[in-house]
Amino acid sequence: MIKITKEKFYLTTAIPYVNAAPHLGHALEFIQTDVLARYARLRGKDTALITGADENSLKNVQAAEKRGISVEQLCAENAGIFQKMADEVGLSYTSFQRTSDKEKHWRGVQKLWELCNKKGDIYKKKYSGLYCVGCEAFYEEADLVDGLCPEHLAKPEFVEEENYFFKLSNYQDELERLIESGELKIIPEGRKNEMLNFIRGGLKDFSISRSNSRAKGWGVPVPGDPKQIMYVWFDALGTYITGIGYGIDEEEFERFWPADAHVIGKGILRFHAIYWPAMLLSAGLPLPKEIFVHGYITVEGQKMSKSLGNIVDPFKLIEEFGVDPVRYCLLSEVPTFEDGDFSKRVLIEKNNNELIANLGNLVNRTMVFIKNNFEGKVPEATLTAEDGEFLSGQKEVIGKVETAMDAGKIKDGLQHVMEFGKNSNRYFQDNKPWELVKDDIARGGTVLNVLSQQIKDLAILVEPFLPNTSESIFRQLGVAPKTWGDLGNVSLEAGHTLGVPEIIFRKIESEKKKPLEKPAEKKVSFADVDLEVGEVVSVELHPDAEKLYVEKVKLADGEVRQIVSGLVEHIAADELLGKHVVIVKNLAPAKLRGVESAGMLLVAEDAEGNVEVLEPEAEAGEKVVAEGLESKPRKQINIKEFFKVKFKVEGNSVLVDEKKLGTGGNPIKTKKIADGNVS
Repeated sequence: MIKITKEKFYLTTAIPYVNAAPHLGHALEFIQTDVLARYARLRGKDTALITGADENSLKNVQAAEKRGISVEQLCAENAGIFQKMADEVGLSYTSFQRTSDKEKHWRGVQKLWELCNKKGDIYKKKYSGLYCVGCEAFYEEADLVDGLCPEHLAKPEFVEEENYFFKLSNYQDELERLIESGELKIIPEGRKNEMLNFIRGGLKDFSISRSNSRAKGWGVPVPGDPKQIMYVWFDALGTYITGIGYGIDEEEFERFWPADAHVIGKGILRFHAIYWPAMLLSAGLPLPKEIFVHGYITVEGQKMSKSLGNIVDPFKLIEEFGVDPVRYCLLSEVPTFEDGDFSKRVLIEKNNNELIANLGNLVNRTMVFIKNNFEGKVPEATLTAEDGEFLSGQKEVIGKVETAMDAGKIKDGLQHVMEFGKNSNRYFQDNKPWELVKDDIARGGTVLNVLSQQIKDLAILVEPFLPNTSESIFRQLGVAPKTWGDLGNVSLEAGHTLGVPEIIFRKIESEKKKPLEKPAEKKVSFADVDLEVGEVVSVELHPDAEKLYVEKVKLADGEVRQIVSGLVEHIAADELLGKHVVIVKNLAPAKLRGVESAGMLLVAEDAEGNVEVLEPEAEAGEKVVAEGLESKPRKQINIKEFFKVKFKVEGNSVLVDEKKLGTGGNPIKTKKIADGNVS
């Protein structure tokens, strides 16, 4: 659990290689780290965030040679691109540290080396082994997958030379104690266990230098030995201390060290959880408090990697969709500590169905109603008991956000922020200010006063996640940005003049490919549809969509189908469990937010939006038919074809083409919905 100390909060991103341009995986890490930093600042913490560029690697030398330019030029260009990406995604860093900086970086890491050497933990010996340039690391044969690096799927090269080594084996027992006790926290728990298992397998001393000739003279020289260059990981990990002044500004260093959290990808955990703490122990420096390990964004099941060439360009995404929709998609779609997939389709859906519907419309409607009915000034308020209950509920949601964020659960924190927005929208709808401003202007003023305070609180809550959105809301409210302590306060006084309403999010149109030739449409009738009675044998929440259930439904001959339905807001899971329902059995399978659905569960819906599951009086496996209509189901139909068949509810009877649906001679009747549609 991330605990922010009273005086300060210091966190870091990993320091990325700059041998090529950044990809979306880098953007995800930068955004996650930024969320934690902004949250700390909102809580009043003196916050430092360090990022930078790892430039002293053999990768960069090889990339420069390939392009026919100097290593200095390549690193300057690519470090600039990484810094630009940090700015584009909104990373609120306090220092961008380049490891090629001789003044700000080299002095500090050379001091670290000297302290480890003084402790007797550095020695020189000849060594041979399998080296992956992509990882800048040696591997044992047992670590390889079919003879390839497990990270980059490339064959490592055999290297033999004399290098300096660090006595990692001296720290095996201490590292195990620190990690097992939680003194050095690793989240999530599974990553902690992974490191404990690695330690218990026995730690071996590791090489911390390269020959000057193999490093092509590029990197930080080993103190006292000009023929050796520091190993890139000894050098790069030192950025976490040199970025806050180690070696040149001890006052600044002591102000922020130790780090409260290192935010890293799972592929470099061993360097951060084992090598880095051992180096700090050797040097007599305090250890970081926590290592926060996120997953990868996957493409076709593989992590995005420059070496594999499956890159998504964050610059193009931001240019096309805007930074806050990109941030929202990554933060809400990708599990904080696990792998997740990204797609433009999901980004567009989230922008249109969540950001616009939940945040944008709430702010715009509230602002416009106050502008049109109260001269753009916050109206007076006389709260009712119901208003008090609503506000108490909102305070509980704020508490959920705090609990999630204090535990580093970014995705959960954002979900609760959106819950706060949904509650505010529901309050708007339930109180109907469009009617109140005509019939009861005083009550209408109270409702809009409450809503103005809610969007002020929403501006605070979304700031860590969507900083531009927060800025827009505060600008529209006509007040300076507020901090966490203002949540729940009535800080927009009656009579305060609001700013000008503005659209925060705009609908994104999906790209539609024009068919070369429009195929002839197949005629679809009820005869093509295969309807069967099923029994719901399990109901679970969708892992990545709060409005969806994943049900298991038993059909004929014991067959069990998995079906995804949007019934969360209409029926409780325990109420749905055990029901006999109508299933479209021959509907083409489709993935709904990453989970496959093999059919559709039919429901009735009336004009007011009330929903009722169709419940036939029949056993699982019985066919549903329509009186007087032929039934010759096709092997498979798609969703568009299904909706061409006209189902409806009329007088509590379920009809298709004006004929009653039934099974076993019994018509299917609805209990609550007298008239409506079936889908």
